[in-house]
Amino acid sequence: MTVLAALLLAVTIATAQEPELRVQAERLARSGAHEEALRRFQALVAANPDDLASRLWIGRLHLMMGHPHRAAAVFESVVAADNQNVDALIGLGLALTEAGDRRHAADALNRAEALAPDRVDLLAAQGNLHAASRRETLALAYYDRALVTDPANTAIRADADAVRARRAHRVTLGYDFQRFDPSDSELQAGRVEVNARLNDSVRLVARGQVLRHEDEDESRGGGGVEWLVRPDLRLRGGAQGGSDVFWLPELDAYADATWTRGRAHWTARLHFFDFDGLDMWIGGPGLAYDVTPRTTVRAEYLRGRTRVPGGYADITDSGSIGIDGRVHDRLTASLSYSRGIDRLDWMTLDRVGAGKANTLSLEGSADLTPFIGVGAGYDLQERPGDIRIHRARGVLTVRF
Repeated sequence: MTVLAALLLAVTIATAQEPELRVQAERLARSGAHEEALRRFQALVAANPDDLASRLWIGRLHLMMGHPHRAAAVFESVVAADNQNVDALIGLGLALTEAGDRRHAADALNRAEALAPDRVDLLAAQGNLHAASRRETLALAYYDRALVTDPANTAIRADADAVRARRAHRVTLGYDFQRFDPSDSELQAGRVEVNARLNDSVRLVARGQVLRHEDEDESRGGGGVEWLVRPDLRLRGGAQGGSDVFWLPELDAYADATWTRGRAHWTARLHFFDFDGLDMWIGGPGLAYDVTPRTTVRAEYLRGRTRVPGGYADITDSGSIGIDGRVHDRLTASLSYSRGIDRLDWMTLDRVGAGKANTLSLEGSADLTPFIGVGAGYDLQERPGDIRIHRARGVLTVRF
């Protein structure tokens, strides 16, 4: 047998085996053995660069493994070879959505929709894109179209329910308990918050709180507004106030902004508290970074200035670090450490002077359904003078 004949025979055998090898690789991909499946598909493409089906699987696997930029590059190469490949255009749209490049994701998905307007995976991908862009009404319209065609698709239904829950009005009921050791003095507080959606960009908030200390009750109320200026920028502001209060501030006003860039969420906030003449300004920057889609690390620095009636001003520096993790699709847990003043959402008079406190916090929350959630938290705080604070809280959130 000549060398040329041997080469032709090897190519013939490899070509005959290629469909079987692809089936094996697809079986591995669907079973969750993503890395091994990726190696198999890469070998197939190395043997035959024109194997677009295997290149599509490489893109899908990169997406499954949390590598959206790599996935996008693969899908782009397939589109370059076949500009009407709907699978590649949908994959490109999904990858660019996850990578945060929503403008180019929209270009890819719109091209796919022009070619195959009723494909379920295309409609779901459009829903994902508009949900990520916070165009929730449009996202639900796409999800609903997909579910009309495939009503048994649980993944699409779960995505649609998640958007409905995020878009819904919600009522939050909370209970906070605080005990001082060694005095055994206690503070208890109940709160209610109603967050109502006006449209995809604006929400209105109303709040009320009642606090009890040694059989004395205090209360306050107020409200605010949340404005999604654009998908990557959210502004919030509001105030609460009460009369005949001691532990609670007579006025609590706040403003904050959150700007998202890729995996980073930058924040800046400012609070003002007035305790019957003793007032405090406190604020500063913060950063939360999505290490993975299920894990976020965060840090914040706060600078405070407290003025007492005699005119004396005290400057405090506070900060916190923490980690948030989604341990299950409906269960999250958080662990954080704070130095100085913490819990600006529940500022009481005793915390104004806690500039040297050390606080360890543990929180957890669970979505019983997409529309009902519960949460609990515990803080252990050490203050100078051998003062120890125990704080516990519980939260119920109902969306409708």
